[in-house]
Amino acid sequence: MRRQAGLSTDSGHKPAQSQVNARIDAGLKSAGDAALAAAGLTPTQAVRMLWSLAVRYRDEPGKLRAALDPDSAEPSADELAERRRKVEVAHQGADLIEAFYREIGISSDNLPDPLPYEELRELAFEERMRERGLW
Repeated sequence: MRRQAGLSTDSGHKPAQSQVNARIDAGLKSAGDAALAAAGLTPTQAVRMLWSLAVRYRDEPGKLRAALDPDSAEPSADELAERRRKVEVAHQGADLIEAFYREIGISSDNLPDPLPYEELRELAFEERMRERGLW
C-alpha cells in the first residue's frame, strides 16, 4: 500500500491534525455552506478535498488554478496554439475550395453563385419534411 505524506497506514494511529482558518465574506460563507450541504458535504470535508486537489496538482499549478477557477484560468500554450490553428484553417477554407477546383480543372468563374442562407435553410427544411413523409 502506498503511503501519502501525513497519512498513517497503521489503523491505530491518527495523523497529526492542523486547523485552517480563513476569512471570507459572510454571504459567500452562507451560500457556500448551503451548496455544500446540498452536495452532502461539510465545510471541513470540502477543505480536505481542496487540499487533496492541491496535492494532486502540486507539479501542475496551471491545472490546479483551472480546476479551482475555470472561468479565469489562462489557456495553456498548447490551447492557444490549437485556437490559432483552428482560426487559420477557417480562414483557409474558401481558399482550399478554390485551389481544389483549379487542381481538377474547374474554373470557379463558371460556378453558380451560392444560395443565400435563408434559401438553403428552406431547402433543408423541405428535404427533412419529405424524408418524414410530411411534404
